[in-house]
Amino acid sequence: MVLLSVLSNILANLEPFIKGHQEMLSNDILAPFLADLTVKTDEERIKEVNMTTDRINAKEMPNTEWLYPETTKNFDRLPLQYRGYCGYSLVRYDRLLIPANPSIGVLRHQNNYYAFSSREAAKEFVLSIDFYIQMGAEAAKCSPELIQLLELHQQFASITPYSQAKEKGKMIEKPITKSDSSTQTDTHILEPNIVKSYEWNEWELRRKAIKLANLRTKVTHSMQTVLSNMRRDNTAQTWLPK
Repeated sequence: MVLLSVLSNILANLEPFIKGHQEMLSNDILAPFLADLTVKTDEERIKEVNMTTDRINAKEMPNTEWLYPETTKNFDRLPLQYRGYCGYSLVRYDRLLIPANPSIGVLRHQNNYYAFSSREAAKEFVLSIDFYIQMGAEAAKCSPELIQLLELHQQFASITPYSQAKEKGKMIEKPITKSDSSTQTDTHILEPNIVKSYEWNEWELRRKAIKLANLRTKVTHSMQTVLSNMRRDNTAQTWLPK
């Protein structure tokens, strides 16, 4: 249910963009361009590969390592760069995503695997591999959504927590929809220190200040009666006779 809700939200958010695309490129506009063409699926396109003309010849590209389906174990499980899209088309045609055809050959470069849409694209890519890799990262900077779509987190490791991913190349983790949490604090963290003479009222502080100021003008008075005038207490001590 959670995944269905997420998918529904994605479709609802994409609907305004799809509607605008349909208005700009209606069927009447696209029909003349597709009159003599047949739209092929990826499976049909891969099956139509000609082993002689379409396949990459490793001898034509020295100092490169190429992998083929019949000579590589678990060929269909290779972790292709750019999520299986052609890296050359991404740079050459301004971020155009064209699915690659691994059947014509997969390039292995620095433990990374690159597939291409055609033999010509592979030849151009091999002429300047580092350039196209760098320009692919620059293209992703112009469209940040490509970083997630093409799994380019390793090239942006300085700004993304790539090392914290559970699986290499996978930045999306299962969301935690519900979790229990609890907190506990001590009753008295600090020792009590209550000052009873503390006052926060400004008028009460003013009253105490006036009281202390008045004490400076006070003097002590004493009184004596007629009987006690000029008298004081006396004491005497005698020695008894032996």
